[in-house]
Amino acid sequence: MSLMERLLHPHYLVNAVLALSYPIHQIINHPDLLSTASIGAYSRYLLPAMALVTIKIRGAQSPEELVSVLSLYMKVFSLYGYWAASYEAVEFWGSDWSGHWRFVLYLLAWTVVFIALPQPPYQGPSKVIWLDSAQLTYLTTPSEKKSKGEGRANDQSNLKNRHSSAKIVELDEEDEALDDEEESEEEQDQDQDRRHHHHEHGEHCNHDHGDGLVHPRQKKTSDLDPSHYWIIAFNATWSSPCRYFEASHANCSIKYDRVNVKFAKIDMDLFADGEEIAERFKINLAATTLDLPTLILFKDGKALKQLPPKIATKVGGDVLGKVGWDRSVSSVEAAFELAKLGTGKESFV
Repeated sequence: MSLMERLLHPHYLVNAVLALSYPIHQIINHPDLLSTASIGAYSRYLLPAMALVTIKIRGAQSPEELVSVLSLYMKVFSLYGYWAASYEAVEFWGSDWSGHWRFVLYLLAWTVVFIALPQPPYQGPSKVIWLDSAQLTYLTTPSEKKSKGEGRANDQSNLKNRHSSAKIVELDEEDEALDDEEESEEEQDQDQDRRHHHHEHGEHCNHDHGDGLVHPRQKKTSDLDPSHYWIIAFNATWSSPCRYFEASHANCSIKYDRVNVKFAKIDMDLFADGEEIAERFKINLAATTLDLPTLILFKDGKALKQLPPKIATKVGGDVLGKVGWDRSVSSVEAAFELAKLGTGKESFV
């Protein structure tokens, strides 16, 4: 999906209309505000606003984030403007209405749009693989020294020492048939659960945009190799920082995707065991959390590095690390050494 198509989503269009409603209202009802004298009088307010906008433009990681942040600032400004102008009576249906109604109606419209039109997920090019909770456990659990297959082989060896070979063959074939049947049923159940999950959350469906990439992607557990490097983003669908970070994560997945380096994500709030996942990786899911998104690098089921970083200070180390991370592509590149990752030149392995 092209950038223009993404920005024409109803979420961005309606929020842009809300953001510009007060400036347009003032220009229509008070044309004198565009005069040189008026602009000079308001310059002390305009200059700080322009400086803030410039900072946000430089810090935005995607056009969607920039539009969302600027719309938010403009909506706050419009809300304050309607409140400040509430002393002006409004003529409606031949009667004069209190100006406070504009403030109330604007606040109501903002609330309705916030609920009915949430920010859509990133829909640009991406190679990020979407994980379910079972796949996450598979990729983030260190491999045991003795696998189930090895244990079964040892049990069969013990049987050979105590029984005849003919009888053992019959038992082996029966056991293998039962094992294959159980594994097949388990895979079918997982596929059915995954399809049901995708049906409930349409954003997880595969979309081919004609550029050779799948947006987003879901793979079978058998296609995932824990011995590779996995950079997994722990997200929540309601978190704005997670939405903003999706573009940076997608850009990294395209630029640094290798045979042994993969990028993945999981939306914890979409799974019944989401709170258990958050607790396992010490991620706070409160509305005021600074933990989202959390990015962790895994290999062989072991966590090697994490963003936001944990600063080793006695007071406020975690908070400083979380606030200091700007969620930019460059910060991910530096923290995980993406240019070297998977080449054997990493400094942290």
